[in-house]
Amino acid sequence: MKSTFVTFCSLLATVGNINVLAQTAPGFPIQVSSSSSPLGVTYGSNEVSPPGELLPRPDTLNPPNISSSALGSDERGVLLIVDSDVPRNGTRVELLHWLVSNVTVNSQSNSSGALLIPGPGEAPYWQPSPPVGDVPHAYSFILFSQPDNFSIPEQFNGVLQTRVFFNVSNFVAATGLSGRALAGNYIRVQNLTGSATTTFPPPRPTNGTNGNNSTGTQTPEPFPGGGSVVVVGGGIGGGLLMWAMIVGSLIAGIAAVGL
Repeated sequence: MKSTFVTFCSLLATVGNINVLAQTAPGFPIQVSSSSSPLGVTYGSNEVSPPGELLPRPDTLNPPNISSSALGSDERGVLLIVDSDVPRNGTRVELLHWLVSNVTVNSQSNSSGALLIPGPGEAPYWQPSPPVGDVPHAYSFILFSQPDNFSIPEQFNGVLQTRVFFNVSNFVAATGLSGRALAGNYIRVQNLTGSATTTFPPPRPTNGTNGNNSTGTQTPEPFPGGGSVVVVGGGIGGGLLMWAMIVGSLIAGIAAVGL
């Protein structure tokens, strides 16, 4: 019986770990899994924890404080924030909310791992602003180790201005950021200030693909610097299936030990 109980606890611990692996939003092309802490994101006095916390939109007016122990004291970083759920033309597309390079460790800060954001960046911070009545939007934060001679190709000049139809997979590949993700986090924001005056497309797929994005198909990309790729099913259906599989595994594990 003691052995059964220990095994049961071990299985529960495994279940718990599933929830902390994904540092960016489910279905986001870049999934960072790591034994280290997620990217620190703090709006005012609210430190985002766990990843995926639902925040009131007014709390996100100003850029958050960012921290991470993953960026070395002699390194520079690139910070991205991307909304994955913008409704356009009957589907969901990405919108760039923040892009800033030359991020460094703030040696003057008393906060451990505090990062210094050198200015507005290549794409200044935009407050999360999902349309009224839409589903909560997911905003993924990713910190990359910045390669030497980092530059942004001219093909992205337009999207740095318009922000919509951004494609994080293409951007990462074109700027040499592949394999250099250090940490991630994400928040969810919903606009509850009124009732919807239009219909919205269905929530985006959360299996790591989005073939409807006009800027190209998105697929999960492994980032050795941040661990292995983790694809996490989202939505009610995906959640129920995941938990059904977990419960089944628990029961099977306990039965095997009992036998």
